[in-house]
Amino acid sequence: MAAVGKQNLLPRLETMSNPATVIAAGGVVWRDRRGARQVLLVHRPRYDDWSLPKGKLNPHEHVLLAARREIEEETGRRVILGPPLGVQRYQVRKNGGTVPKLVHYWAASPTGRDTGFEPNDEVDLLEWLDVEKARNRLSYPRDVDILDSLEGKVPVVSSLVLIRHAEAMKRKDWDGEDTARPLTAEGEATAQRLVGVLAALGVDRVLSSDAERCVATVAPYAAAIGKKVHLYPEISERGYEADPEALRGMAERAWKRGKVTAVCSHRPVLPALARELGLKVGRFAPGAFVVAHRLPNGRMVHERFNAP
Repeated sequence: MAAVGKQNLLPRLETMSNPATVIAAGGVVWRDRRGARQVLLVHRPRYDDWSLPKGKLNPHEHVLLAARREIEEETGRRVILGPPLGVQRYQVRKNGGTVPKLVHYWAASPTGRDTGFEPNDEVDLLEWLDVEKARNRLSYPRDVDILDSLEGKVPVVSSLVLIRHAEAMKRKDWDGEDTARPLTAEGEATAQRLVGVLAALGVDRVLSSDAERCVATVAPYAAAIGKKVHLYPEISERGYEADPEALRGMAERAWKRGKVTAVCSHRPVLPALARELGLKVGRFAPGAFVVAHRLPNGRMVHERFNAP
């Protein structure tokens, strides 16, 4: 498969707050109306400012889940997260001193489901504004920088989530066929946690190796959205060892215009599979994943995450 434009590999994201740094997440909620792009801004009465929806992570919360939750809580809009838009770093007051704050942002498109906004002490006003008006309304230059990065990142042509299966029983501890080797209890817990993460990304297609440990990693999510897991023996360890060339054509199966596809495979297969899919990524720990987006200009943006 030919290379797809210039790729942007972002560093692995921090996913939890710690005493030294406050981690937060949010997004630029956008829509196209009558030929104009609009974004949704929030007014915070405590600071009397206009900003982008965001908020701090809950303990042990994945950063993607936090971004979606905070956007919904502040705007009443359910969203799907798209390409990353950048990170803000600045100082905030905490416990009588100052600590660094790190805020991750993504493009966020409304799903059409409105959970209802009620003015409150945190956000009392919402307003959809054309991009140029939003630039002038925003209270902080750092928010303008994030807004400006939306240009060229949306709309997305197609998206892909490439996952290494969650933690499985060790080979030496399993007496049956390797393809039937199951997840450990921790692996099963990771699979359950992936449900919310994949939902935040709007995954609507699920592809997997036919090995039990891969299927079990993505089956909870497929069940949650009422979809079947499409099995591909050629991306299993056994299938790849038997015929490495069988991976050819997986890119056409995985990248579908207007779709967000999850693909689950194995550590020994992932380097070759990633190349076939047009990705340049390194090692995957169990349950880790890469999110990639194809853009209209031919570029691809992708970022990697540890297991949730």
